[in-house]
Amino acid sequence: MDDIISKILQMDETARKLEDEAQAEKIASREEVKKKRQEVYDEYLESAKEHVEQFKIAAKKTSDAEWKKTEKHYDDVSKSLEKKFKDHKDKWVSEIVDGVLSYNT
Repeated sequence: MDDIISKILQMDETARKLEDEAQAEKIASREEVKKKRQEVYDEYLESAKEHVEQFKIAAKKTSDAEWKKTEKHYDDVSKSLEKKFKDHKDKWVSEIVDGVLSYNT
């Protein structure tokens, strides 16, 4: 009988050890999952930051190129207007003066 009780106590002790080990493994697994989750989050965040930075660089290049096109366009328009004014100013002044003088008569 003592032998049976001893075996039962031994089995109980073994079961408790297994349960404690399982609990410790469960806790360790949860910690590992938390750690992995944080690593994945950090990697995703870093990747997103890199994408945003690349987008900023690409957008700046595009906007700089567009600005240069716009600036050139308005520079060309300005030069064209200056040339027209230079070429026609005497004619236009004469037409304005003639128009004003003919209006008064």
